[in-house]
Amino acid sequence: MRASNGLFYVSANVGSGEARFLVDTGASHVILSHADAKKAIRRSNRQNTQNLITAAGAIAVDWVVLDKLVIEGQVLRQVEAAIPHRDVGISLLGQSALVQFSSVRIEGDQLSLSK
Repeated sequence: MRASNGLFYVSANVGSGEARFLVDTGASHVILSHADAKKAIRRSNRQNTQNLITAAGAIAVDWVVLDKLVIEGQVLRQVEAAIPHRDVGISLLGQSALVQFSSVRIEGDQLSLSK
């Protein structure tokens, strides 16, 4: 269901905990807040550091691959995600995860993600 602020959020099991994601169909990538990154990955899992171009300008990020992300029982595998050097405070569920769903639909105040 749409949140009171007009946006859609989903909870996902990541690594050793649960993370809350803002569903962002306009974002190319999954972005992890620092708190969610601690739950989702082990330090040794970090890959290369690069700049990512966003609507707010370039930001430095570390790239990681999430082995498994579970959203309402639906398992996403090998999801590429970015961890910004400067914390964004909220995790975004972008196209690098949404592409694994066969259907992403918004009807009125309801979002449905189907595999």
